Amino acid sequence: MLTYQLEYARTEPLYLQIYEHIRKDMESGRIRAGEKLPSKRALALQLGVSVMTAENAYHQLEAEGYIRSVPKKGWFAEKISILQPERKSSAQKVQKAETAPHQPEHMLFPFSVWAKIMREILASDQARLMTKLPCEGAYELRTAIAEHLWNFRNMQVQPEQIIIGAGTEYLYMLLHLLLDETVFGVEEPGYSRIADIYTGLGLECIRIPMQEDGIDLNALQNSRTEIMHISPSHHFPTGAVTSIGKRYALLGWAAEHPSRYLIEDDYDSELRLSGKPIPALFSLDVMEKVIYINTFSKTLTPTIRISYMILPVSLLEKFHQKLGRCACTVSNFEQYALAEFIKKGCFEKHLHRMRKYYKERRQILFARMKEYTIFQNAVILGEDAGLHCLVRFQTGLSDAALLEEVQKAGFQASALREHYHEKPEEDLHCLLFYY
Repeated sequence: MLTYQLEYARTEPLYLQIYEHIRKDMESGRIRAGEKLPSKRALALQLGVSVMTAENAYHQLEAEGYIRSVPKKGWFAEKISILQPERKSSAQKVQKAETAPHQPEHMLFPFSVWAKIMREILASDQARLMTKLPCEGAYELRTAIAEHLWNFRNMQVQPEQIIIGAGTEYLYMLLHLLLDETVFGVEEPGYSRIADIYTGLGLECIRIPMQEDGIDLNALQNSRTEIMHISPSHHFPTGAVTSIGKRYALLGWAAEHPSRYLIEDDYDSELRLSGKPIPALFSLDVMEKVIYINTFSKTLTPTIRISYMILPVSLLEKFHQKLGRCACTVSNFEQYALAEFIKKGCFEKHLHRMRKYYKERRQILFARMKEYTIFQNAVILGEDAGLHCLVRFQTGLSDAALLEEVQKAGFQASALREHYHEKPEEDLHCLLFYY
């Protein structure tokens, strides 16, 4: 029996408190792998909450790979192998020193708010605007990003770890210069632009197949990959979320060799439309093997060209030695404006508006699908985050004919097979739909 003391006075929703209790019990071993959990009704009765509250807690745990639902049998705990290496001394101090297609609707951009902040920036402390920034970017913006990540993702990051760049492509180039490695792994299928950039830099790219809960670990282990580029919170194009067990296994793989690192591409984490955000892989890393990359292209606009990466503390000295003389590639004006936009709470309000808008778009899309017979028995995947979902059809049509059929009905879609480097010989009967 799961008995937890819930704190009704807290602002945190009850389902998140239940989620945290069960997650901690699984990570501590109190709930063992394979153990059957109470039904959502039984759990609701035990804790004195609604069935919907218990169901939401289970769905969040399922989304992160802690538990699985077996039809007509119930909920079961998954196996979790947590990497627990010796932590580095807390006395160690820090010395100062576009990833997926389909952009947001232009009408969602807060033009009036942005213009007001820009006017305020131009009218105050003009000398600051004309002062050359360090290669890492404006400290004010890095501080604002660190505070946002703490509030939104519960990520503990120091501003000195954050590097600002004009788009993720520039950050990939910096990582190539910083890490000295030539064999990068990318997801297959995946966003082809990532592999194109790496190969354009003269790097070897190995494509690691995707599974339902993340990349194929056996394929990764048997490859010569040194740096693995992954999107564990919401894979493009499948929408897969890397399970918690596989996340710890990936950290274990990276910890096996000093030259190995994981690049966590968190391109649309702010746009999770159901439940709480999936915890970042960076937050689980105690061996300083994860390099976190995010962008404002999805949440604001690609034309501002502001992205950032977070380096492990152990890489900062090397970064300053090798790249400290590089110029910051983002305008002072826009960096200070974005910093104010975040600090004033405008970014949080904007995200709330975007999530509400795309939830409504998603509902409209799903409602329209019900009007057409071709969607009968189709399965929707990865619909809880981002600006797209994947639909698997029960049909004898080829992928080309299937795509033509849904486009005739007025849907915007693309075939999953087009996102493979090596096109599958058989039809996949899977299409991507965009909100």
